[in-house]
Amino acid sequence: MKKRVVITGIGIVSPLGCTKVDFWNGLVSGKSGISPITAIDLSSYKCKSGGEVRNLMPEVYLGTKGLKYLNKGTRFLGSAAKMAIDDAKLPTDGSLSEKMGIVIGSSLGNFSETTDYFFEIIRGNPSELSPMLSYDVALNSSINYVSVIFKIKGLARTVSSGFTSSTDAIGDAFNMIRQDLAKVIVAGGVEQISIDLYLIFYIRGLLSGLDGKAEASLPFDKERNGFVMAEGSYVVILEELQHAIDRGAHIYAEIKGFGSTFVGGRDYSRDERTRRSANAMIHALEEAGTKKENIDLISANANGSKVQDIVEAGAIQALFTGNSHIPISAIKSNIGESYGTAGSAQLISTIMSMNTGQIPHIINHKQRDPEIKLNIILEKPVNKEIQHAMINTLDYEGNNSCLVVSRCSK
Repeated sequence: MKKRVVITGIGIVSPLGCTKVDFWNGLVSGKSGISPITAIDLSSYKCKSGGEVRNLMPEVYLGTKGLKYLNKGTRFLGSAAKMAIDDAKLPTDGSLSEKMGIVIGSSLGNFSETTDYFFEIIRGNPSELSPMLSYDVALNSSINYVSVIFKIKGLARTVSSGFTSSTDAIGDAFNMIRQDLAKVIVAGGVEQISIDLYLIFYIRGLLSGLDGKAEASLPFDKERNGFVMAEGSYVVILEELQHAIDRGAHIYAEIKGFGSTFVGGRDYSRDERTRRSANAMIHALEEAGTKKENIDLISANANGSKVQDIVEAGAIQALFTGNSHIPISAIKSNIGESYGTAGSAQLISTIMSMNTGQIPHIINHKQRDPEIKLNIILEKPVNKEIQHAMINTLDYEGNNSCLVVSRCSK
């Protein structure tokens, strides 16, 4: 029999704040974490807004030793992991080391550090470079750092699957615990804003404001015109149920199912992309053993993309025909699109809704899109008891990933 997997800890570094309290209060109060980007010079470009992390004090969580050699993303992930470990009240004496793993998703990881390091190599004499410049440049260096400082010896994995990276990381961690490969896994995602990433999205025409209209994160809105990029790290502690019970851990929710499909985003019709997105939801529901009629909340991928929002809405409408009452949340209106770590942010928002009975509303929404016939939550939070919920993430290249989570019945 496969093991059951629960969530026992949460760690957050976000544009709304660097604790779960700040993050959650920001969502339910309708606060926006989006403002002009200060970390990079965008004076020559049209799009200037983003969801930046501000006021993080990583030394509080990681100490000061070696901190100056860590890039921004590693500081984010290390801090969020420490918060999650503390929230779960896991022992820090190393007694869990062999039973504990880490699986983190990141779309582009330390891409900017990698390119900067390569530039330094080709610009001058490599023998003159300080060895410490290479300390934190690989995609998996952030994950390796966290595994070392928190004595995680069971397994360490980096998942990079585009915008679905953290959802896939959590799905992989879920399956590893079910197969008894670990008792506890630190899972989630991390991303950082840099000029390299900005230009990738800018050149591909994905950012809000490129059409000359105002920059804004407008999920499902008729006037949506692209996403606003963001950064942060969102981490959860996944734990085998009996292990959590035996040590008296607080249980936020249970992960019940994970589904994933792929369709080449550029080579297939909108209808085919919609069908594949619906299939990811179907697979997650089937694995969870949960009927679609019992879903009480859907956390939507919705990031303001002209096409993707329609694809996702169409998939939800096709699958949940007759269930148009299901509340739909879309937190990217508050925090922007953090690509590889967005799914873990949505998961945390969802389990906070499950534990508080509140569903945050979508901010900035002004005009309904006639093609989108969903019960999207507008104007103010909705109070609702949630037993089962779904989290959707979609990638521009064709990945579709879905999680189903439930209240834990021991």
